[in-house]
Order: sequence, then C-alpha cells, then structure tokens
Amino acid sequence: MSFQRFGIITLISLYVLILAGGIVRSTGSGMGCPDWPKCFGQYIPPTQASELPFNYQEIYKEKLHGEVLFNPTKTWIEYINRLIGALTGLFMAITLVLSIKKGKSVFLPTLAAFLLVMANAVLGKYVVDSFLLPGVVTMHMLLTTGVLFFLLKALQTEKPKIELAQSQRKWIAINAIVICVQILLGTQVRENMDDVIRSLGENAKDQWIEALDLGYIIHRTFSWAILISHYFLWKNVQTSGLVQTPYVKAFVLCIGLSLISGVLMAYFALPLGSQPIHLASSLVLFGLHVHAWLKTRSI
Repeated sequence: MSFQRFGIITLISLYVLILAGGIVRSTGSGMGCPDWPKCFGQYIPPTQASELPFNYQEIYKEKLHGEVLFNPTKTWIEYINRLIGALTGLFMAITLVLSIKKGKSVFLPTLAAFLLVMANAVLGKYVVDSFLLPGVVTMHMLLTTGVLFFLLKALQTEKPKIELAQSQRKWIAINAIVICVQILLGTQVRENMDDVIRSLGENAKDQWIEALDLGYIIHRTFSWAILISHYFLWKNVQTSGLVQTPYVKAFVLCIGLSLISGVLMAYFALPLGSQPIHLASSLVLFGLHVHAWLKTRSI
C-alpha cells in the first residue's frame, strides 16, 4: 500500500482513538485498569470480580487511593481504548517505514508524528500511575494535536497547493490556534470535573456542572470567540478556491456539533455520548484548519 493511503488509514485510526478516549473520560473509565501495560495484572482483563485475586482490593488500593471496586464495564472500556492505541501505534510505525522512500520532506514530519505517538503512550502510563494527575491529561491532549499536525503535514507535502490571499490564509491559521486553545481549556475543565465527581459522587450528575470552577466559565465564554473568528473566516474564504472543496461545509458542521453537544452537556446533565462527540468534533475541526492551511500558499 502507498504511503498516502496508509497514512490516511493511520489518521482515521488516530481519530477513532480520540473518540475512544472521549468515551473513556465520559464514562469515568480512566482508572478501569489500575496498572499498565497489563490490566489488573493480566494481558486480557477479567469480566467478573471472581477472576481477580481474593485480596485485589488490598493490592490496588494504593494506585486507586483506596477506591477499589471492580467494574467490568469500565475495565473493558479502558482496555479497548488501550488496544486501539496499540493498533494506532503499529499503523504509525508502518506509515513511518513507508515514508522513508518519499524523501526528507515527508519522512521528517512523519518521524515527528511517530515520536509524539510514542511519547503519548509513555505519558499514558504516567496518567494511570499519577491517578489522572491534573496537567498530565492536558499534556496528553497537547501531544495529540501535535501528532495531527505533523501527520497532516506529511500527507500534504507532495500535493499541489491552492493559492490564497495572505489575509485569507491568515484567518485559517487564526482559527486553528483558537480551536487548539479551546481544546486545551476544555481539557482543563475535564480535569476539574474529575475532582467534582470524586467530591460529589457519581450519583450527583445533575450537580456536576454547577460545581465547576472558573475554568468552565472561561471555556464556555470562549465559544463566542470561536463563533466570531469562524464568521470572519467564512467571509474571507467565500472568494477563494477553498469554496470548491468540502472545507467550508465541514467546518460549519463541526462547529454545529461542538456547540450542540456543549449545550447538551451544560443544560441536560451530560447526556451519554455528548462528551466524546464534543471532543471529537473539536479535534476534527482543528484537523480541517491545519489541512486547509497546509494545502494552501499565500500570493
């Protein structure tokens, strides 16, 4: 298979991994496996508590701060997320090998993406060991945006460029940065949410949003900056060659999904599926802007 085709498969698998990660976070399954790379000391995790050592609570109480209660659903959600992560890492390695014969302009950004994927895998272990320590999860997301950028750069390097006015291309870059900032702000909110859940309990779901700190207000208010910046982007690209591509319709769709899922989370007590959709649509939107910026050049 060619580098381009396998690179696209790798990109798709990366987004599937992001969606799986969102499901892990939204279901509170991040500590479904208290150890790494094994899960409860096994390569294939158990499906019921009877398959664990009789003193498993004593064994893992330190890693889980004494909150050990085996939940097979959460364990398998986290385990499947790890399997998808391993598969994505394998795809990234194959993509790197295929990029060698494409020259430095393709190989170097592919290598950067590969190294960031490996760094994220190592950081994933630290996320588990640190009991979802604040800041570590945000760094995990920051590395993910880096992987997307470099992989998209490698895939776009040899393709023809669309010429844009400098101001039009500038607005694409601005919106990519704005979305990246919003994603990181959202990750901070998610970290705060973990503290709220531990404090109020999983049965107080309707109180979680109200208990969030100032970071949530900033994240929610920043949505207006996103709408305004994308309005100016939409106005600027109306006379560009990008109008003939799916780019404009795609970013409008992603903004719609992100805003609707955000409203559902804020006013309807985080309904099932809203969090992963919110995260995935934002990262797809980031990828769209990066791709549009890379496939164009200023005139």
